[in-house]
Amino acid sequence: MTMSTDHSTLPDDVRATGGRRAKPLLRLLVCGNADRGDDGAGLLAIARTLPTMPARVLDRMEVRRRDALRVEDLVDIPQGMRCLIVDAVVGVEPGTIVRVPLEELSHAGAPTPRSSHQLPISQVIALTAALRDGVPAGCLVGVGGHTFGYGSRLSAAVRASLPAFGEAIAAEAGHLIGADRCA
Repeated sequence: MTMSTDHSTLPDDVRATGGRRAKPLLRLLVCGNADRGDDGAGLLAIARTLPTMPARVLDRMEVRRRDALRVEDLVDIPQGMRCLIVDAVVGVEPGTIVRVPLEELSHAGAPTPRSSHQLPISQVIALTAALRDGVPAGCLVGVGGHTFGYGSRLSAAVRASLPAFGEAIAAEAGHLIGADRCA
């Protein structure tokens, strides 16, 4: 798959496999808005990271871009498929990379995905659990953000953390599909 490093070109729904037909084991939900400063960090990190990921990971992953995380995004994940949400978060220092299991996102004090503004993340998780009899296996990998206004740029802290953010995303994707155990 050819992917530009311009994060605004990431399509809404793409198969990272470049057309191969391997059954996806992981749904990667890339959340954010490039026009809202640090909210676009996930888009930029994915645009830079996908081209560097091993084929054994890309072949088993589908990527979906979302401005806002919705209940439907988690409810329609097939049984047995795992989920990785990539987003800017609030509740941690700007530039800090976090990993939070999906079932823990609604716990008090957990970092909050910035793109869960349609419904609070606790409600997204509760509704998902009720509608599908549990939350999909997986986690959020996020970066603490600072600026989220329309027209703002990435903060210095987030800009400096983008390489580590991309590495954390790639490592977690490999872990969730089991590719980290492959030779």
